[in-house]
Amino acid sequence: MDFLTKNLKYLRKRMSVTQEEMATELDLKKSTYASYENEEGNTPPAKTLYAIARKFEVSMESLFEVDYTVLGSQDTLKISDREIYFPVSVDLDGTELIDVVPATYQAQAGYINDYSDPAYIRSLPKINWDLGTYEGGSKRIFQIAGDSMLPIPSHSFILGVRKQYEELVNDQAYIVVTQHNILFKRIRKEEDSIILISDNSFFPPQQVKADEVLQYWKALKAIIDIPSRATLSVYDMQETLQDTNEKVNMVLNRLGSLTPGQYK
Repeated sequence: MDFLTKNLKYLRKRMSVTQEEMATELDLKKSTYASYENEEGNTPPAKTLYAIARKFEVSMESLFEVDYTVLGSQDTLKISDREIYFPVSVDLDGTELIDVVPATYQAQAGYINDYSDPAYIRSLPKINWDLGTYEGGSKRIFQIAGDSMLPIPSHSFILGVRKQYEELVNDQAYIVVTQHNILFKRIRKEEDSIILISDNSFFPPQQVKADEVLQYWKALKAIIDIPSRATLSVYDMQETLQDTNEKVNMVLNRLGSLTPGQYK
């Protein structure tokens, strides 16, 4: 769950502003704004959300992820004695721009070290990417490397929405940011850990302690490169496997025909 509706209501009341006054300032009908504070209502579009965040002097991301009702007058969330801010960039139309974390070692190591540094987040490349992703919450794009999640190829870009541990769903795919690396895996929750599972069965599952994970991003969409040539057909794969088996059998037969003194 996110905290948007309760935050909108709490922050508005803290500023002693009525729903009607908020609606007027945002050029909305009162009923439209009121629906934003209703858990069964609508999520504000990005342009409206940006205006609300500026009014309350908070970030758009924190409206979803920070429970301001338990923070009192503070506008920050303290985690391990570090203040975590949530900078959000927008274009001229007020549309949120999504941060992109490239797949290079330097970029991913930098993200692990500085993911809570507003200056670092602002320095990330950004794009406007919607493509029908209507799930609310903070979004980020990660470029992946490796073949563990084939058929999604290496160097694809994964759009993820931020999730908390309690919101994780078994067997769904997530970007998992740990203290050591950034992984794209399906997850399975255990008591104090998570199992990371690859779609490519060649890669064995990994177990990670829950307290070693810094962030979870539920995978929503992927951008992949179109291959420059057709991939192998099933027939081609069968031929290759048969040829490999024949070569292995030849080697085994040769080894079997050698006497002990000939093993060199």
